[in-house]
Amino acid sequence: MTLHLNQQLTPLIEELNLQEQQQFIVHPLEKVRDLNSSCEILEKYADTKWSIINLLNQKYKQNFDLCHWLDDNLDDEVSFFLNEAGSNCLNYSQFKAPYQYHLWLGKDNFILGIEQKGQGFNAEEVNKNRIKSNAGKAFEFFRNCKSKIFFDNPLNAKIVYFQWSKR
Repeated sequence: MTLHLNQQLTPLIEELNLQEQQQFIVHPLEKVRDLNSSCEILEKYADTKWSIINLLNQKYKQNFDLCHWLDDNLDDEVSFFLNEAGSNCLNYSQFKAPYQYHLWLGKDNFILGIEQKGQGFNAEEVNKNRIKSNAGKAFEFFRNCKSKIFFDNPLNAKIVYFQWSKR
């Protein structure tokens, strides 16, 4: 499936056979993460990712594990998405933290979104010009994964989406 710069969320939700929708707020303030707030925000960020992983494993009888990313296990695309896109929010978003995670659960598939507040980024330009290619693996992963990756707005992205289906 891979990177789809012109994909829209609404038609995919309609095809999902939606059973449940959840949001997980991490950092709602429009304030840059700093030494005074980092511990609390990073703890909430980590707890949120594990909550999502546990929920998905229970619902879809999978073995997603955030540690697979550390082992460079590309078969666990959920782990890679949560870690790479989340890392980009921590390092490059205006407020240095994800605002919230969105999760739409269908019977055999789901859509996961990571949203940042503040200034968006030009996903089309980052992809085309391979910007920051040595600073992380996010766009390399986005281009090569089997699941579908798309954005709320490819020219001013604030949300990165990941669509997973049982194979």
